[in-house]
Amino acid sequence: MNKVPFTPEGVREKQAEINRFSFEERLEVSDRIANDSTNWILESFEMSDEQVDYLKNLEIMDSKLMGWSLAIGTLGQLPIEMQDTTPPKAALAEKKKKKKKLEVGMESTYDPSTQKTTPKGTVKMTWEW
Repeated sequence: MNKVPFTPEGVREKQAEINRFSFEERLEVSDRIANDSTNWILESFEMSDEQVDYLKNLEIMDSKLMGWSLAIGTLGQLPIEMQDTTPPKAALAEKKKKKKKLEVGMESTYDPSTQKTTPKGTVKMTWEW
């Protein structure tokens, strides 16, 4: 997989790439994301030094919630938004810490006649000041 910019467009491009995979391949990627989201993100996206530092220093709870949520979205081919709203460095001097927002809305339905489960929902992760 190629690295793409860590922008809303880059995230959509990465998701479109993964959505072309077979279910088994998406399952493998989802397992990787759930178990090691930090390294998967670092290998998948072009990020600034500040973004890399922030990602590597996330608390374990934040990292796990993010990974599991992204894995659900990846496996279910749900729309995923990931965005960093970091201001220019000059504005950072006055700020202490980024806020993390993770919104996950998901439901699944099972059709006994086809024995298929269909997921619906979204995953949205935002880093903001």
